[in-house]
Amino acid sequence: MLSLGLWEDHQCDPRARVSNFLSYTTGEPMQFLIGCDFGVPRKAGDQAKKIILIEAVQVGDHHFQINADGRNERLVRHHMPSDAWKKNRRGWTLPDLADSLVTDSAVTVAAFDFPFSIPKSLLDDAAFAGRVNQPAFQTREQWAGFVSSNFRLQFNSDKANAELADLANFDAWRDKSLWRKRATDMATKGSPPLKHNFQNLFAMTIAGAALLNRLETSGYHIVLDTVDGTPDRCVFETYPREVASRAGFTGSYKKCPGDCLAKAEEYLEQSGVTLDCDQRVRRFCQEYRTSGNDPDGADAFLCLVAAIAFNEGLAEMCDGGATADILKEEAAMVVPKRLDATVEPP
Repeated sequence: MLSLGLWEDHQCDPRARVSNFLSYTTGEPMQFLIGCDFGVPRKAGDQAKKIILIEAVQVGDHHFQINADGRNERLVRHHMPSDAWKKNRRGWTLPDLADSLVTDSAVTVAAFDFPFSIPKSLLDDAAFAGRVNQPAFQTREQWAGFVSSNFRLQFNSDKANAELADLANFDAWRDKSLWRKRATDMATKGSPPLKHNFQNLFAMTIAGAALLNRLETSGYHIVLDTVDGTPDRCVFETYPREVASRAGFTGSYKKCPGDCLAKAEEYLEQSGVTLDCDQRVRRFCQEYRTSGNDPDGADAFLCLVAAIAFNEGLAEMCDGGATADILKEEAAMVVPKRLDATVEPP
């Protein structure tokens, strides 16, 4: 396995990291792909348990490795109860995640499982915008710009119980009448982006818009309506449950994450893609749970599989039949093509 050194938040120089590690087949700087299971609890310590990220490095043509160092080091590090919460965390806080990604030009594909936009009907709804004293947004760009300007990616202290206070700026949208689905949500049986009960999807949508704004201003391309001809450094939305289905897994991956991961690895192999995974990281993906017995590590792994499929030209959009005009505003989830629909293995 390659040794990429300890990656602790954004404290080391990513340009030095990538310049020191060249592909043994091409001689070019290595590229990193990321899958991230997203979540935005209010408190920093809870976020650091919920936002789980797994990265893979491309080491050759159609060949990727998931190592137990780099950003993955925190997934396998030894816990000491006496250590500070930041050292013991497995995941990331939202500000640290943003800082890490915007400074690292070696990350070329990143897949997240949060809604990248809201329904076009809400973007066009003057009453919806009026709740926050704005005219109808009409476009995703206008909506995301407003959200980003009113949501700071920072906590009010450095403690585990610090909170993202700016979520309160959007409380006027916590209304069940606004639980409308995008075309991609209907196609994948997903939840409405502004659903605020039973889960934290509402917070994920709001905070995610602010994160995407920061990534976009640092040079990432936000994939909204096409997987064809996209430039380097892409970020897209995916859905772990749909990724599992596209890989050929049947049943509940949350109940049988180990079987699901094996099926996803089999999918890549049958598509002509080699994925070597450090067994410590794989064990983490099978065993890690947060409240509600949620396998966040498995979710992140499936997001990474979507990122690899995207990189290899094996992905498609779940657009739900939306027109081009709607799709570019609502965004659509990107998932692997089913094996019977893929091109011949590369």
